[in-house]
Amino acid sequence: MTTADPIRYLTEDRKLDAALLVAMGVQAVDHPQLGRAAALPYRRDGKTYACKFRAADRKEWRSSQGVSRSLFNEDCLRSGTGPVVLTEGEIDALSIIQAGYSRAVSLPDGWTEEGGKRQVLIDAEAAFRAAPYVIVAGDADEVGASLPRTVANILIGHDVRFVTWPDGCKDANDVLVNFGEGEIARCLTEARRIDPEGGFITSISDLPPMPTRRVLRLGMQPYDGKVAFEVGTMSVGTGTPGSGKSTFTTFMAHHIAQHEQIRVGIMGFETHPYRTRDQLARLYGKLPFDQMSGQRRADFLTYADEHFRIVHRTFDGDERHNLKWLREMVYTLAVRDECKLIIIDPWNELEHLPEPGESMTSYINFALQQIRQWAQQFDTHICLIAHPRKMPSDGGQMRCPTGYDIADSAAFFNKPALGFSVHRETDEDAGKAWVKVQTWKVRETQLYGFETGAMRLTFHGEMMTYSQYHDDSAFQRRKETA
Repeated sequence: MTTADPIRYLTEDRKLDAALLVAMGVQAVDHPQLGRAAALPYRRDGKTYACKFRAADRKEWRSSQGVSRSLFNEDCLRSGTGPVVLTEGEIDALSIIQAGYSRAVSLPDGWTEEGGKRQVLIDAEAAFRAAPYVIVAGDADEVGASLPRTVANILIGHDVRFVTWPDGCKDANDVLVNFGEGEIARCLTEARRIDPEGGFITSISDLPPMPTRRVLRLGMQPYDGKVAFEVGTMSVGTGTPGSGKSTFTTFMAHHIAQHEQIRVGIMGFETHPYRTRDQLARLYGKLPFDQMSGQRRADFLTYADEHFRIVHRTFDGDERHNLKWLREMVYTLAVRDECKLIIIDPWNELEHLPEPGESMTSYINFALQQIRQWAQQFDTHICLIAHPRKMPSDGGQMRCPTGYDIADSAAFFNKPALGFSVHRETDEDAGKAWVKVQTWKVRETQLYGFETGAMRLTFHGEMMTYSQYHDDSAFQRRKETA
């Protein structure tokens, strides 16, 4: 077992004040896995309920039971009137306190790319809002870049600021070690608000932190060459009645949830939740939900509960299912339930209320602009399904619609980052039928890796799935008979 002194490590290597460590209850202990270690207590109302342990001679941590349930130094949220500073580590929080900001807390076990620690932030929302403002002092890396936006979304409408550390410093303790408490205080004083009213101006090198651009894919061909959903943007899907656009969207949601390991929010206004459950059951387990039993049903429910949230409308009050209501649902799905993909199906089922004298075209332009902004602000993708207006037939067959064919506004074509249609086509002479998925809008071709185009699919209703349509005979010119 190592004889290294964990308190000496904290005071000499990490430059933390010995008196501060005593005041915060930090002690040297013998840990069964780590050997000599520093114990950093998690306390509530002055009583320790859990601990984090840091090895004295290497960067290795252990946690006791209960650490993940709350913030380090949470008692400071119930006293004082100054700003609250949020860090990603206990040693960083201690560095902030040493710099004079006593109301410093830390996430348990840091921040993750998936945002898995947000529940402790949601639980502390009221305490954060009671502070005049919150400073996010996370790590200067790709993972930490998403933390300020997440906090701002949870505390929407509140003053949330972000810190920029000096070059070469990843976190608050790096600044303490290299530059001292005064530099930490300067960085905190100069922290900038994430969402100042109206907007703000920066230089290129001074851009605020933001999540890495992420594109959600199904993880299989031919779909990945025709459809993809970028987090922070909006897409529009359409198709003639009975074409299967809702079914295809659910198919995509299932495979994206599995491939990307995300949660999907479904607002299926024309699809009963039990039907959605059955579709997902067929996709997951190749059986209708009612025919599942025992372990198979249990496994499906575990998968579905982890990866999906369903919005239910109620009609027993004065609630209007309009744009304001939609925003509340999107906010809850994206921020509270961590949905990275939200499907609104269909747009036509919402109550659309233009202002007096406002044309429907102007209203739709404004509404789609709002939805696009919500996707960016709440770090999610919103897929909007809309019915086209009555389509004329072309030689006896209905042609495949695009965004320009959705009623009331060309904005359905102009606003989304990606647009697609689901359309049924047949060749009665050859007795052939297929599903055509037409991608008619791709804004970021380099990011997505494909351009506009179409794919032909065969639908398998029993399992609610698709396969690539391989029979090209219906598309070949027939020889004329004499």
